[in-house]
Amino acid sequence: MTTVPSAPPVPGHATAPLPGGTPPSALTAALRARTGRPRLVLEQVSCAPLAHRVSAPTTRGLTRVSVRARDGAGRLDVPLVAKELQAARYGLPPQMPPAERDRLDALIPWRLEADVLTSGVADLMPPGMRTPDVLAVHEGDGDRLTLWLEDVDPLDTPWTTEDTVRAATGLGRLAARRAGTATPPLPDGPFLDTYLRNQLGSWAVPWLQDDATWTHPAFAQPEVAALREEVCALARRVTGVHARLAGVPVLPAHGDPTPMNLLRPRSAPGEFVLVDWGTATPAPVGFDLLPLVFGRAEAGLATPAEPARLLDPALRAYREGLAAEGLEVPAPVLEDAVLTAVALRYPCTTMPLPMVVEPPDDASLARARERAAFVRAVLDLLGARAPALTGR
Repeated sequence: MTTVPSAPPVPGHATAPLPGGTPPSALTAALRARTGRPRLVLEQVSCAPLAHRVSAPTTRGLTRVSVRARDGAGRLDVPLVAKELQAARYGLPPQMPPAERDRLDALIPWRLEADVLTSGVADLMPPGMRTPDVLAVHEGDGDRLTLWLEDVDPLDTPWTTEDTVRAATGLGRLAARRAGTATPPLPDGPFLDTYLRNQLGSWAVPWLQDDATWTHPAFAQPEVAALREEVCALARRVTGVHARLAGVPVLPAHGDPTPMNLLRPRSAPGEFVLVDWGTATPAPVGFDLLPLVFGRAEAGLATPAEPARLLDPALRAYREGLAAEGLEVPAPVLEDAVLTAVALRYPCTTMPLPMVVEPPDDASLARARERAAFVRAVLDLLGARAPALTGR
């Protein structure tokens, strides 16, 4: 990895604008350093937006960049992805009160992904799993930077149960390998602790307990309204649910290893490239199983029934991954930690609360029903496997 400062263009270099204001000369310098070809010159650079739903305020953009360079040894074609990161204040909703914007801007670690990827985590990846190759980091002005990454060119074939099992094994091995290693500090503490204080305590819980919320057309729909008693009961108990995690082993977690962030490169279909490290955090053992098992259903890319089918194979595989690296965690401890985290992470905040401040239309009402179906499935799973979490 090469950190590239701003630099004036070098005569003869391509002059097309590059993402994040990266100078062509800096990209050339990074390519020369990476390839060991000191006379490379950029011939052509083409950029196109990467088809990806950006939801994090710290992600300014994703661009697929095709680079053609040449030296005396011939032509070199390099496919890259430029990921532009920014301080949260740039991506938070413009209508947000200034005081709240300032508070979140100070708490959200906008450059965490770059810090993790350049911290040596690549050397700890287990067999069959790796990080994306980082060509360069261009530091911009005003709390912005651009990560220059390999273009993995992933397969788009359907995700399978076997993929989930392989990924869970790798994530277990990775968590054990990273145990005890230093991780970039988080301004407000580990993810689940801040989730309890902010997303739950300051937002979802009070809104769910407000009668006015349930009069909104999105919540008045039968599929959503039917959840009120169970969701509100859980909302009243989230502090006690969180307390169940006291004493559970804490390990470094990727934070968001959904199948969408576990890319399967065409060049090596049996391998995973683990991308999007912007929510890396210390977390209770097994936390990475949540996005792996529930992520597709949460995003509407799988049926709400999928997590219940995948959870047991994933638990076994993750535990085997831990054990392969010498870390033994009893199966009941792992399962209870995962289910407790599920109870905190999904039912309350997956309710269609953002729609309360929007004018309803057919599309938003349909999304509310889809969210309700996912919440219903999560509550049923918890009620069947850990009734104490739901108060059943």
